[in-house]
Amino acid sequence: MQNKTPSILLGGAVVGIANVLLSRIPVVGGCLACLLYIGAGMLTVWHYTNTYKITLPGGPGAVMGLLSGIAAALINGLLSILLIQIGVLPDPIAMLEATGQLSTMPPEQAEMAVRITRALYGPLGLVIGAAIGGLLGLLGGVIGAATFKQGPDESETSSESSVI
Repeated sequence: MQNKTPSILLGGAVVGIANVLLSRIPVVGGCLACLLYIGAGMLTVWHYTNTYKITLPGGPGAVMGLLSGIAAALINGLLSILLIQIGVLPDPIAMLEATGQLSTMPPEQAEMAVRITRALYGPLGLVIGAAIGGLLGLLGGVIGAATFKQGPDESETSSESSVI
């Protein structure tokens, strides 16, 4: 069987980078991020089936989608952390402080909010993101395997046989 890694990395990289940008859109950014993870699985399966001109069964499509969703989430998380560290993206804790949300909370609650925010923008966030991205990518891989089939269409072959 052909090498699936380039297709998986392509789907993961495209969606991971796009997610860094689109997840910053207020209100709809989270919805777009989830849809993009499904798109990672679909893009991966599309690239693989188009490159090798084969039809991919649902099981391998699901695995490829899972892996591309995980790759997309890890790329998104690591790139976001890097861009926050170098100052391109706003620091989420500084945003909490700037909006005054922490000052309206009791001190214990404010400390907990800072801890949770730090955890979500660190290793725990990468693990959670990989799990969610992987599951949504799996769904996209199954959809892609059902959608991107190669070869003659069955409706064309049945209509040709009825003419003869």
